[in-house]
Amino acid sequence: MTYDVVVLIEREMSEGDARRVAALHARREDLVDYHLLVSSHPTEGIGGPLALLGSSLADVTGMSAVSRAAAVSTATALADPDTDLASVIEHSSRRLRGLNDCRVNVSITHGEILLALKTLVNSTKSQEVVVVAWPETAASFVCSDWAHRAKRQLKVPRVRVVEHET
Repeated sequence: MTYDVVVLIEREMSEGDARRVAALHARREDLVDYHLLVSSHPTEGIGGPLALLGSSLADVTGMSAVSRAAAVSTATALADPDTDLASVIEHSSRRLRGLNDCRVNVSITHGEILLALKTLVNSTKSQEVVVVAWPETAASFVCSDWAHRAKRQLKVPRVRVVEHET
């Protein structure tokens, strides 16, 4: 039996990101299969699930597009899907796979993230969704109860938001 987890990432996962995600499932006896979902348009995409859940990016993050761009530009050491999607996929999946004996599958969405997320959750019969988000966004997700609303929308038992290591 496997425990399937969809991991939504905006940018390349750092070693710390991968460690935190893997630690969430370290005590599971079942084999964990991770399904990375990467948006080819991360700055547009994160607004997608928020908009369908009744919020805009500004509502949830309290950040303007200018301050979000400034926050994103501070993490230049990690690959950006807008410019180097292959590195994001290669490095993120290798880091996650290297932490435990798990399989890592990768999906890329070029459109609406929530639709891709729902489709991936359904097709993999995933029991959990983990969103790796920027610290400012992650804190706002918690304050706005976004994860609880996403859980209902995605029809999964658990949605977790993990702060992206900067």
